[in-house]
Amino acid sequence: MSNKQSPYSRSGRYEKKRRGTKMLTWLVGAGGVFMLLLIGIMVFGGEEQKGQAQDKESPQVTKEEQGSNEDASAETGKKSDKEDKEVKDTEEQSDKQQVSIEEFEELKPIEDEKGLKIEKSDDPNVERVITKDWPVIPTEMETNGEHGITYQSGTQDYEELKQAIRSAVGLSEDNIIYWDVSNRGHHQKAKATVSDKNKTGYLRVQIDWIDGQGYKPVKLEILKNKNG
Repeated sequence: MSNKQSPYSRSGRYEKKRRGTKMLTWLVGAGGVFMLLLIGIMVFGGEEQKGQAQDKESPQVTKEEQGSNEDASAETGKKSDKEDKEVKDTEEQSDKQQVSIEEFEELKPIEDEKGLKIEKSDDPNVERVITKDWPVIPTEMETNGEHGITYQSGTQDYEELKQAIRSAVGLSEDNIIYWDVSNRGHHQKAKATVSDKNKTGYLRVQIDWIDGQGYKPVKLEILKNKNG
């Protein structure tokens, strides 16, 4: 009888059973590891999704804060613009009340005059308006309370009128051009447009006759154009 072990012998069946048990044990171990991995993925995956949800909410909060900041910035800008406008208006009002004459060479002869008041004008041809309490040029004529300005060259009346004009602009007789001397809408009111001999600039003077006294300058205008 042969001694070769048969697969159907007791030892063969035992070996087969042992291998099956070993395989089952390995499968159970592998299944346990798989379950642990699955649980880990679920746990960490949930945390990650939660973090992503929070990240998605964050921009909304940031936009609200940004909107609030923009509103605050806009309000601050409006206040700043308002303050700048108030400062500008104040400066313009101050400039209207007192303007330097340094840029006007034709006014150099009178820049040291006391009581000068220099203002801007609404007249498009007038650069500046100058007023002061000019003295009256005493007359040598007998008027008897009745006087009408005479614009005839060489007469005493006309010479006194020109003297009043020169006193307003600070120019001498040998350094003045009379471009126009005429009536100002009244028989005792005159106006004159003049310049120096170099035509540095053009000035318009308004002169009033003061009864019993003589001629008095009342206004001086710096013109942009002598014909305006």
